[in-house]
Amino acid sequence: MLDALRSWVFPSACEGCDRPGPALCAACAPAVAIHFAIDGIPATALGAYEGPLRDAILAMKRGARDPLAAFAQLLDAVTIDGALVPLPTTAARAAERGFDQSIALARAVAARRSLSCLELLDKHGLPQAGRGREGRLAASGRFRLKPGVALPPAVTLLDDVCTTGATIRDAVALLRTLHVSVERITLVARSETQLQGR
Repeated sequence: MLDALRSWVFPSACEGCDRPGPALCAACAPAVAIHFAIDGIPATALGAYEGPLRDAILAMKRGARDPLAAFAQLLDAVTIDGALVPLPTTAARAAERGFDQSIALARAVAARRSLSCLELLDKHGLPQAGRGREGRLAASGRFRLKPGVALPPAVTLLDDVCTTGATIRDAVALLRTLHVSVERITLVARSETQLQGR
């Protein structure tokens, strides 16, 4: 009800060009996905963390829900193997924004593609935002398995932005100790820091 009211009062517009419609119009959306690997795991990002894509991600991180549908549609073309598992933010961040962007995006992607979306992980500790590269890389042990969840044999991890890859590596390490195979990594954007570190 609130979402419907919000969209009526504040109709959706492209974060790049302000054109009415989706939060990222076809003209402003990245044209070519970025394919790379993190520790040998195939990874795909819709584009670099810059321009209209970055603006749309930042709007989502500030609590806007409009970009979720645009990102989910763009992720239709990305290969997903196994269950889709979002990398959640902390409970404090989710409360601040009103939702957890990775979980909401994973649900939207799964609904569009009739995939299994499993919310296996909880995140704790300090957020990565504001940390330098070395601080991000040094952080570990931020994920816990949610109690009572059934583990699938294989998953694709989904997150919004990959900067150093530390958050993803942390989740992969935990899942591997539980004998879950991480087949792929799906991202909305890959930052320049990661691009330079390939």
